[in-house]
Amino acid sequence: MTERIARCAQALAEERGIDGFTMDDVAERAGVSRRTLFNYIPGKLDAILGLPASPDRTLLTEFVAGGPTGRLGADVKTVILTLLGSRSASWGDLERVRRLIASDARLLKALREKSVQLVEVLAGAIQEREGAAFGRHRAHAAATVTLALFDLAIDAYIADPDTSVAECFLSAFDGAASLFD
Repeated sequence: MTERIARCAQALAEERGIDGFTMDDVAERAGVSRRTLFNYIPGKLDAILGLPASPDRTLLTEFVAGGPTGRLGADVKTVILTLLGSRSASWGDLERVRRLIASDARLLKALREKSVQLVEVLAGAIQEREGAAFGRHRAHAAATVTLALFDLAIDAYIADPDTSVAECFLSAFDGAASLFD
């Protein structure tokens, strides 16, 4: 449902600009009531950007406990790949969102805020898993780099839609890891 709402909001933003439509317009286009719309999406910018995927609770619990492999890098990669597998954004969806973000600073700011929230979740999980000796700054650095690699993967996928976002993320992640070998 949230993906359908996001696609409708994105189409409206492309057609009319961000200020040219209301949440009522989004609800109508998505075929849901206004009340239902707000059960899924808190506001217009969230509707356009879509809500970030949430990590599977079981996987996150396993990650915090030290799994699935016991190696932090491999396990972070598994968490991100699982998140990617839970989303069905097409090349067109991702390319449209990139264009919309480039067209309005409010979307860039909202995306940045969402990114900070994702970094906090991932950094918190890393810190909990690795313990206090790992360090808060180090956990945030790992989470921030992971999110930056995800962003690079989206750009690479948009540039080459014959690949997948997951393949692009693996390439970016493994390429970055090799820099520190």
